Amino acid sequence: MGNTIIRVFAVALTVLMSGCATLGGNYETVSIIPEDKAVVYIYRPSRFVGSAIKPKVYAGDKLITQLVSGGYYPYFVSPGRVELWAKTEAKSSVEFLAEPGKTYFVKGTIGMGILVGRPKLEMMSADIAREEITDCKRVPEVEGKQAMQTLQNRPARI
Repeated sequence: MGNTIIRVFAVALTVLMSGCATLGGNYETVSIIPEDKAVVYIYRPSRFVGSAIKPKVYAGDKLITQLVSGGYYPYFVSPGRVELWAKTEAKSSVEFLAEPGKTYFVKGTIGMGILVGRPKLEMMSADIAREEITDCKRVPEVEGKQAMQTLQNRPARI
């Protein structure tokens, strides 16, 4: 009986860990920020709790990426007011004034909800964010329905 439980656990762990392979490479800064843009790194540190919840992140009405546990996505924005938001049963948003050539960090986490985990977005200082984002992997580009379905069907990541 004990061996069966261990085998089931090992298989389940292997299936969950296979989700890691679908993310891109390790965190790296973008090499060039266009002079008329700012870059925002949207990231979510890897945590087991809530890892199956992957809320979509938007800038206005434009879909940007999903908050994948252990993932990050660099997003270029035009100067001016920027609002990024994510929603499951509750909405969380951050708003800031982007300046050309600057780098910003938005951290996403998942908190307890009534039916499903709730996203929380927050602006982070560069010092803290650079420590937290180092273990994150790049989330693939979202292009059309097929790419979004790929993100939605990705196995949970530990």
